[in-house]
Amino acid sequence: MTSRIIASLNRQEKALALLAMLQREEFTHLRVLDPTKVAGLEFSIHELLRQIAVERTELRAIYATIVPAAKRLSEVIHTFSEDQRQRAQALYEGIDRREQACSRQAELNFKMALGFYDQSRSCVEFIQKQLVPTRNVYTAAGRYARATAEPTLVSGRM
Repeated sequence: MTSRIIASLNRQEKALALLAMLQREEFTHLRVLDPTKVAGLEFSIHELLRQIAVERTELRAIYATIVPAAKRLSEVIHTFSEDQRQRAQALYEGIDRREQACSRQAELNFKMALGFYDQSRSCVEFIQKQLVPTRNVYTAAGRYARATAEPTLVSGRM
């Protein structure tokens, strides 16, 4: 069981290293405004996050086979040999460091994407405001069109 736990922790650490690499690549594509590549990377990132979540769920099931109420490594690590304990602890600390680095990079990517979204939205709103006529203009049929379609009360008989 302990070897399966260590193997799972090792896979998680490698997955988080891959996640960090994908996030850095996403940031690079965000900087050069390449939305197609960003979208492709997003799919890869989400799939990797799904796989990490599955790995963690399976790891908790392994913990429960050792100690039924266990949900964390700290609750089962006392059953490991000394060298396995050190290896598991080192992997756990590496996972924690990589998670924090991935979290910081995700925050940077989010801020950049949100900034581009705000910029694009304000540009579109500006263009839309410029397209709407402010006074009466001729239509294609040669008649005046109302500049704004304001709501009015309809009176009369039905």
